[in-house]
Amino acid sequence: MFNILIITHGNLCEELKSSLEFVLGEKSLNNIFTISIDKDSREFEVYANRISNYITDEQELIIFTDMFGGTPSNISLSFFKRDEVEIISGVNLPMLVKACTIEKYESFEEAVNIIKNSGQENIIVAGDLNF
Repeated sequence: MFNILIITHGNLCEELKSSLEFVLGEKSLNNIFTISIDKDSREFEVYANRISNYITDEQELIIFTDMFGGTPSNISLSFFKRDEVEIISGVNLPMLVKACTIEKYESFEEAVNIIKNSGQENIIVAGDLNF
């Protein structure tokens, strides 16, 4: 299994984790951590140090960020390390549910792809559906 770190502007990460607790129950979220980026803070080193606290040699880490090119993503990218630390931008609840419930995968890379695909496949436009 891997650890999950959600980094977003404002409190979105906390609300996503709260929604996960609502859907999955609190007991299954012991490997999920959050970092909120304050809109008034530009202390990138402080956030980078906080991110580094979640990186271990024993367990892979997936960092979810709200949007690519934003501060959470930009700070996280310096920690990318193939097969150890991955960054997925555009976090949504379906991909986090998949990340928390995924059981069978051959490699960390495959798990990341399964999670990414789950998030993309769950973007639905009602007008595209045939009612």
